Amino acid sequence: MLPRISSGLLILFCTVFSHSRADERTDHFEKYVRPLLIQHCVECHGPKKQESGLRLDSRDQVVVGTNDLDALVDTSAPSDSRLLQVVAWSDDDVQMPPDAPITEAEQTVLRRWIEQGAVWPESSEFGQVADHRAIWKTHWAFQPIGNPEPPGPGHPVDAFIRKRLSDSGIEPSRQASARTLVRRLSVVLTGLPPSTDDLETADRLGADESAAWLDEYTSRQLASPHFGERWARHWMDVSRYSDTKGYVFTADRTYPDAWRYREWLINAFNVDMPWDEFITRQLAADRFPDDQTPEDLAAMGFLTLGRRFLNNIHDIIDDRIDVTMRGMMGLTVGCARCHDHKFDPVPTADYYSLYGIFNSSDEPNNEPSPLRLVDRPEPREPVIFVRGSAGRKGDMVPRQFLTAFTNGESKPFTDGSGRLELAKAITSRDNPLTARVAVNRIWGHLFEKTLVDSPSDFGTQSDPPSHPLLLDHLATWFMDHDWSVKQLIRYIVTSETWRQSSKRRKDTETVDPENHLLSRMSKIRLDFEAHRDAILCVSGQLDPTIGGESVSITSEPFTGRRTLYAHIDRQNLPGVFRTFDFASPDTHAPKRFSTTVPQQALFQMNSPFILSMARAAAKDVTGQPDEIIDSLYRRILQRNTAADEVAAAKQFVAADSPDQPTGWTYGYGAINDSFDRLEKFHLLPMFHNDSWKGGADLPDPETNWVFHTKDGGHPGNTRKLCSVRRWTAGRTATLAIEYRIGHKNESGDGVISTILHNQTNPLATESAQNNRTSEALEDIRVQPGDTIDFVVFCGENASHDSYRCSIKIRESTADSSRVWNSVTDFSDRNELRVTDAWTQLAQVLMLTNEFVFVD
Repeated sequence: MLPRISSGLLILFCTVFSHSRADERTDHFEKYVRPLLIQHCVECHGPKKQESGLRLDSRDQVVVGTNDLDALVDTSAPSDSRLLQVVAWSDDDVQMPPDAPITEAEQTVLRRWIEQGAVWPESSEFGQVADHRAIWKTHWAFQPIGNPEPPGPGHPVDAFIRKRLSDSGIEPSRQASARTLVRRLSVVLTGLPPSTDDLETADRLGADESAAWLDEYTSRQLASPHFGERWARHWMDVSRYSDTKGYVFTADRTYPDAWRYREWLINAFNVDMPWDEFITRQLAADRFPDDQTPEDLAAMGFLTLGRRFLNNIHDIIDDRIDVTMRGMMGLTVGCARCHDHKFDPVPTADYYSLYGIFNSSDEPNNEPSPLRLVDRPEPREPVIFVRGSAGRKGDMVPRQFLTAFTNGESKPFTDGSGRLELAKAITSRDNPLTARVAVNRIWGHLFEKTLVDSPSDFGTQSDPPSHPLLLDHLATWFMDHDWSVKQLIRYIVTSETWRQSSKRRKDTETVDPENHLLSRMSKIRLDFEAHRDAILCVSGQLDPTIGGESVSITSEPFTGRRTLYAHIDRQNLPGVFRTFDFASPDTHAPKRFSTTVPQQALFQMNSPFILSMARAAAKDVTGQPDEIIDSLYRRILQRNTAADEVAAAKQFVAADSPDQPTGWTYGYGAINDSFDRLEKFHLLPMFHNDSWKGGADLPDPETNWVFHTKDGGHPGNTRKLCSVRRWTAGRTATLAIEYRIGHKNESGDGVISTILHNQTNPLATESAQNNRTSEALEDIRVQPGDTIDFVVFCGENASHDSYRCSIKIRESTADSSRVWNSVTDFSDRNELRVTDAWTQLAQVLMLTNEFVFVD
């Protein structure tokens, strides 16, 4: 299968690098049109098969026409060309290719070819391309990095962007307000909200003053030690950072020194380590003779902190090859472990050349740094594993770089394992991938979208850049400025393109609905780390300490450390990480996905962490209601309130003021013989293995088999040991209750359940034996402090009494209605929560899009 040719980028390259009009037309056909026809057409219309008697490998049939068939192209009226009509996939016409339409960019390739005369060299042998190199060598990513001249005055970034906009008849957007840019700069560069003083300064300054002040503000953000924290986390996605090894039988799963690699990253970004050195140290810090400190050697955590794959050395090395080549060069070399890469110029021999490099390095796991690799006394010469099987040895291969980047010449590495030589080859200015890949990643973190949509795959199956000349300009600029990340970021964020408003525009929606041409700034949504850090910041709980060991961010008491310092367990990643699109630490992550799912809102409404932060944000504000409301808005949304917002907030506070603790608690008690009174209620003391119980082991000496899980539980072996799930009202309300209980076991005599109001007033009683039953109760009036107990106890036979249950309580007042759900509300806290009205207002403000989106 041939690579997909799908972008106007190819047209641009053809124009820039051709020497004459004739050469350009020939190149366009040979590089783009012929591969496109081979990929999509000649299987059914070629030498082996001729559907409808048509051959698209025939110049006569396509361009000239024959006695039986008209030509498929019309150079005098390109739109009348039959070839263009059938690939357009109109509903009222033949649709080719039949399985799926070609892309708009591929249609543009064909249209341009016809408009320029449908040049088809008569000497060209069509057929199947025999030389795979003839295809990949024309791929945009494998071309030398050019240094194109900006096509206009002003900032070069703006010149390249405006040229594409102008060609599409679009004007760029106006500049965002200074206040918006302050927040955008602060979040993008440091991952934290801006200070109130800086926002107020931005509001005061006029247009002439704000430009210079924004440049100074940019410098401050780049110099902040929090810059290194933010940008280290980006690279930790690439390097699949984790504090644990994954599943390794009974061995210790922890990497106790993993945090030192994070520390090294933070420092590397803060001191603006040149990117070529940044890469080299992560592959071969042990070969820097003057830097053998533990802090410097920790750079090799890039290689050593991956999964351990049950300590299978072949998989460990494969993981190191993958993270190196995809992370640093955007090339999927791992595909060649078992066979030659199907699309890219990576034969199996190249894979095992890299395998030999990493197999010639040892992991000492002792001082001066347990994260380092060192060269073996004698390198191990690699052999090809036939079909990837270590038991089937094939030909010997040298330890060397990818042959596609050495013009096919064998240049074996001779310096130890070859890791240092590999690093030098990756960071060579002659390598067409490394600078492009780095610039593309940095651009993506600044714009929320990359120039190349597949940041870790620049191979022949990747779509070309949206702005190819800009990408090459930036890559060259980056290398010419000492591979400086901070200088490149400053260069980009001072452009008018980056400072545009993000407001959507009707005039661009039809021309560029996905904003590929960058006629406006993309809206920036806080990611998991920036979101949690912002909550810590506005609640006054942020611990700004730089560096240190990893901590749990999900257990109470909640830490104020930045989310960057969270302990990452790759085998048991907490659900909140996955809910908010955290990168999987199992493998290299090219980019994060951004989803909007109900679990995110549920977390923010019910999480003890969010509630505690909202409580902290509200506890210090005092004064009259108007003053408190304004203080909360200024603290959380960092702006003053409007009159209608004050009125709405006052109405919300007045209607939503619980004066009692409220929520679920989990315990046990004794039911009387008539099942209409709960004699005693005790809280269960331990949360263990996702359940509330009396002790770690069952049966517990005191509570017997009683336990609660999120969706069920088990009573004790007597009616003095019932399982009791209690809900407590926080205010006067009318309840509607949906209750389901199920028992799925033919053995035993099932369980009995009763619902009691204030321990004595029975609302319903149900029995369940190998079945499921439900109750729907309406108009239950409660006062603050009232309890509803869902009591489950055994029958005469005290065995096989596990049950499942779900409870929904709709708590209605005159002004609002809230639903309590026993399954989704289940928590490791066994205490009632007091949520006052001001805390609830603070929580509501933290839930707004205004808080979650930067602009």
